[in-house]
Amino acid sequence: MLKILIIDDEEDIRNLLSLYLTTAGYDVVTAKDGEEGLRRFEESSFDAVITDLLMPKCNGDEVARHVRNTGKNIPVIGVTGTPWDIDRTCFDIVISKPFTYQEFKKCIKEVINTGGLKNTN
Repeated sequence: MLKILIIDDEEDIRNLLSLYLTTAGYDVVTAKDGEEGLRRFEESSFDAVITDLLMPKCNGDEVARHVRNTGKNIPVIGVTGTPWDIDRTCFDIVISKPFTYQEFKKCIKEVINTGGLKNTN
């Protein structure tokens, strides 16, 4: 089972993404901010990271750079309400809030199909 880390300071967004991914058969771990997300990232291994960009304590850019600096080929999906104000080079995909279930599903499939995330289901 693939393991995905979701980092978002909005509880409703965290819960919605977690619900979709667990229903689709993924193992999901959540974090309420970037600092907690980095801690959870270091405590376990993940197949992908989904992170909000604007968060307290540690933003999504910092999370993405940390994941990239590990040297592991782990896809990072950025979720943001301000798509014009980000460094896209840190992310495999950026999805803008608000988004539909279909847009999110397409985003996950794109990461799987490009080889960043291997689907074993």
